Amino acid sequence: MKNITRKQQRSMAAYLVVTAWNIWKKRNRRIFEQKALTPPQILQMIQDDIKLRQGACGT
Repeated sequence: MKNITRKQQRSMAAYLVVTAWNIWKKRNRRIFEQKALTPPQILQMIQDDIKLRQGACGT
């Protein structure tokens, strides 16, 4: 990871945070609302959040 720019590092960190956040939200939904999503549904929600962030931040 030596040749990664600061902007790329920040983007990767943001993707990691979005992924962890979505997994946490889905875990809570399963526990507290007894509603489960499939892994593809969770992946789609993560991708949607990333696209939303990219649109909002212009990255």
